[in-house]
Amino acid sequence: MKQLNKLIFFTVLTTVSFSVFSQSDEGLALSLKKLHPDDFHALAYKSEVYEFDIAKNTEKQPVCIVKSNVNERYLSLRNGYSYQVAEFYDKFSTIEKFKVEINSINRMGKPAMRSFTNAIDKSISSEDIFYDDTRVKFFNVSNQDLGEECKSHIEKTYTDSKYLTSIYLQENCPVEEKNVQLIVPLDVEIEIREMNFKGYKIEKTKETKGKKTIYNYVIKRAAAIKNEPHSPGIGYTAPHLVVWVKSFIYDKQNITGFATANDLHKWYKFLYAKTNNQPQILQPLVKQLVQGINTDEDKIKAIYYWVQDKIRYIAFEDGYAGFIPDAAQNVYKNKYGDCKGMANLLTEMLKLAGYDAHLTWIGTKHLPYDQTFTALCVANHCICTVYLKGTPLFLDATEKYNSMGEYAYRIQGKEAVVDKNDSFDIIKIPVAQGNQNKISTSAALKLNETNITGHVKVTLTGEERTQFLQYYEELPNAGKKEILNDFLKFGNNNINATNVKTSDLKNRDIPVVIEGDINYANEITIIDNEIFAGIDFFPKTFKTYLPAEKRVSDFEFNSIYTQEDNIELTVNNNQLFKSLPEKLYLENKDFSFNGAYVVKGNTIILNKSFSIKTGMVKKDQFNEWKEFLLKIKDFNTNVVTIEKK
Repeated sequence: MKQLNKLIFFTVLTTVSFSVFSQSDEGLALSLKKLHPDDFHALAYKSEVYEFDIAKNTEKQPVCIVKSNVNERYLSLRNGYSYQVAEFYDKFSTIEKFKVEINSINRMGKPAMRSFTNAIDKSISSEDIFYDDTRVKFFNVSNQDLGEECKSHIEKTYTDSKYLTSIYLQENCPVEEKNVQLIVPLDVEIEIREMNFKGYKIEKTKETKGKKTIYNYVIKRAAAIKNEPHSPGIGYTAPHLVVWVKSFIYDKQNITGFATANDLHKWYKFLYAKTNNQPQILQPLVKQLVQGINTDEDKIKAIYYWVQDKIRYIAFEDGYAGFIPDAAQNVYKNKYGDCKGMANLLTEMLKLAGYDAHLTWIGTKHLPYDQTFTALCVANHCICTVYLKGTPLFLDATEKYNSMGEYAYRIQGKEAVVDKNDSFDIIKIPVAQGNQNKISTSAALKLNETNITGHVKVTLTGEERTQFLQYYEELPNAGKKEILNDFLKFGNNNINATNVKTSDLKNRDIPVVIEGDINYANEITIIDNEIFAGIDFFPKTFKTYLPAEKRVSDFEFNSIYTQEDNIELTVNNNQLFKSLPEKLYLENKDFSFNGAYVVKGNTIILNKSFSIKTGMVKKDQFNEWKEFLLKIKDFNTNVVTIEKK
């Protein structure tokens, strides 16, 4: 998660400028500008050296530490452009040296060198994170012209190698050449997983020099990491190394690191043991919540929904505290917690009610790793697992208005590590089918002389219901009625909705139903003896679904879902339907569409179904996807022709 925060932070740094005139390398800058026309600065060269060593931590325990030494050479690809040179650190790392050097041309046209060592230092906590111990040191390099150069030198120490998990070969700006080197003593065993190397120019070597193994990776001509909407996590696309220490020798003893999933679980347990839960404080609340409830399922729901509704989610990352769940009684008292704290509270409450509940670690879809990666980057989330009649139920208390037994798209298909005290289970979260997350629209319409009137009903199930409730419940009461009316207008200003009513929106276990009467004006055209009417509620545009022309990453949706329409239009007995639009059937393993008009007596029925089956459109499918959307758009413009008998 912190890796994402770092990437986002580059776009929100406050500019505090110093003006310098740098030595020019205009030829290379012009070449890089031609290769990367949309970028404003580039790394002509970067060297990252990570040297592993053995030391003792603050608790006098032997640990493997890592010292990094970074040298960078930036070039501006525009005139008058400013950018930041930055390095991040937290309670598990320290920056010993950070220096920026400008080989400048002064105002008299003579060479000069300016050096800067006092970096700006600030926290990167944002509105959605209550506290994050990650900080950034940075320099603003301002008013650079094409080809002007900036060099930086950074020395940093990771006080425990556990927290050096990912080394990215790609950067936030284009890279002409980057060298990553890992220097590892022979008595330290590491594992390196190479991710997303395909399609990049990457050379790698491994050699032994004296008592050390040296791993070397060189990437050339790499484009910048692009921050695009609806993208999978950068772990799926950017070339990077996942590194962890499996073991090391200290004082002739073999010290185990993260060699297996069992070792990683022991580390989770070590942190969990620091929680200091006092569950007896929660006993009166649990007793009150389950009082008068007969079934186990309903008792679990009562506790689960109470935590969803009463505890506010606030992210918290602060050293060990960023990994240790807050005590259950603290979360209860404060009425807020991060995912670990909320999962801990829910687990303790369910235990008090007599259920087999367990804290569970999991990585969301943002991360591409499974449990064979025994590194801390494998998990960024925490939930509760309760076994009911031997069947595991996964309860995510941070997922507001989620119905028990349904799982958010962000964790579906991911492996969960369920704590069992001295052991653990690894269980994959079930993946929903598209028909479980559905938007169903049914309408009974009647053709009048100048307009179309009738009744429309929209039903939301699964994640479509949950997402609507999350949005709706955050609205001020004054705006809720207007939102419901707008919902039945389907973005069409020609529709007027009245007599709107809903299902019980406080009950997350039933579908959300919104229905009302509509008056559909300006959709009728009369020419001589013929009437042309449009009855299609699907959107007339698909702009939000269309990938940009230069998009480099796959297009990911928020869920797997289906939209279905069943719209009936009834005409007078002295009228008949002259012609029907053609059927449209489109099928792909990731998405599909089926639409057809059928006449029964004096009623025409439009049936349509649009499905996103996997939640993803791959980049190599973009042309097919665009063609798919254009065909649907054409189908949506169909009108029905009616004439008098």
